[in-house]
Amino acid sequence: MSNESKLLDEGISDLLKKYFKIVYRPREVIGDITAKPVNLIETFIIVLISSVLLVSGVFIVGGSLYTTFHDYAFTYPLEILTSGQLFGFYLPYDYYLLVFLTDIIFSIKAWLFLSVLLFIFLRVFKQEISIKRTAQIIAWSIFSFAIVMFGASLVCLGLKYILPAIYHYIYFGVLGTVFIVIAPIVVYQFLEQLKDVSVYNTIRSYYLSLFVVFMIFTFNHATKIMNLIW
Repeated sequence: MSNESKLLDEGISDLLKKYFKIVYRPREVIGDITAKPVNLIETFIIVLISSVLLVSGVFIVGGSLYTTFHDYAFTYPLEILTSGQLFGFYLPYDYYLLVFLTDIIFSIKAWLFLSVLLFIFLRVFKQEISIKRTAQIIAWSIFSFAIVMFGASLVCLGLKYILPAIYHYIYFGVLGTVFIVIAPIVVYQFLEQLKDVSVYNTIRSYYLSLFVVFMIFTFNHATKIMNLIW
């Protein structure tokens, strides 16, 4: 094995170790990440692995989780404006391979969208964090917890036969907890390692970014939400 291949294997192995370790030792992993310049290739690999895990879990469970997840992804304005839907192309649910690939691509787009949103709000509040660092923070704080969502999928696979009417709501409840509760803790630990950054303004920027995403989602699915309420 050449030195280049050996170094590549060691690099991937180290990245995967950090990927799993951040779930239970985030401070240690974040300290190692922030001590080095931002590596966008590593960041993208994290997002790609997370996207595959997330979508794979949804496919394993199937049923209403599969159709709801794909419906939310496929009808989100971000996806509509950046896919073949602009030209009238619609992807049926039973084109499983294409749906799988489309949902992975949507997840990557969501990472880019959230990163840009967070970066804009950071600039509004005069926080000097680069777009590369912002993308890295989003990748490691939200997407690295796809392993948790994969575990939630396996739990929902069992609940599918016990609570068939509500198991997918449990899944999305866990997903919401990752976004609203867990990810901000990891973001905070990133901020502890960065200098000249206001924790308050950065966390505020994060929640404002989520608020924008939620408002777009709510507006897009207003009829469905009202039907659920009434």
